[in-house]
Amino acid sequence: MSLATLPLDHHVATGPRRPEPLEPDLLHDIAAGIATATTLWRPLVRHQADERRPVRLLATERYEVWVIGWLPGQRAELHDHGDAAGALLVVDGTLTEHTVTDDGLRSRVLPAGAAEDLPVGLVHEVVNEHDGPATSIHVYSPPLETMTRYDGTSFEPTFTEILYIEEPAISASADSVVRHPSLRG
Repeated sequence: MSLATLPLDHHVATGPRRPEPLEPDLLHDIAAGIATATTLWRPLVRHQADERRPVRLLATERYEVWVIGWLPGQRAELHDHGDAAGALLVVDGTLTEHTVTDDGLRSRVLPAGAAEDLPVGLVHEVVNEHDGPATSIHVYSPPLETMTRYDGTSFEPTFTEILYIEEPAISASADSVVRHPSLRG
């Protein structure tokens, strides 16, 4: 994922109006469908000691899918997903999610098979606090354009990143095979 940092008061011009996020159940269906297609994503997932490296599996105008390998200690520090909603599905290992609430941080352990809604406005971090590697599938709708990072103590925003489009690992001809039937036109 390529990033550029913007000042907090910077307005991101997104061009034409972006589509509304897909429904959470549909995002979870897409994640579950991708999870079963292990021959598509397993050869692409990266568990690297030097950095956590997400892989953009596929992208449509309405959603995108990422697979992320996590080694012990790797984390995605407090962030939101801009105007995108999402679903996170742990397919291997165990992750921990820390979510900002009115009362501070709420922590949840997410073993393999756990699925989480990522509603618009959610501020959270995901970390592998466990002994072995973990793998997760993330679906975002509409595709991510920005993410805001937050201070771990005050929970105040610190900066916003613009996410540059990364070519998906699965070609456009393959995405029609994995696209949910209700999205086919």
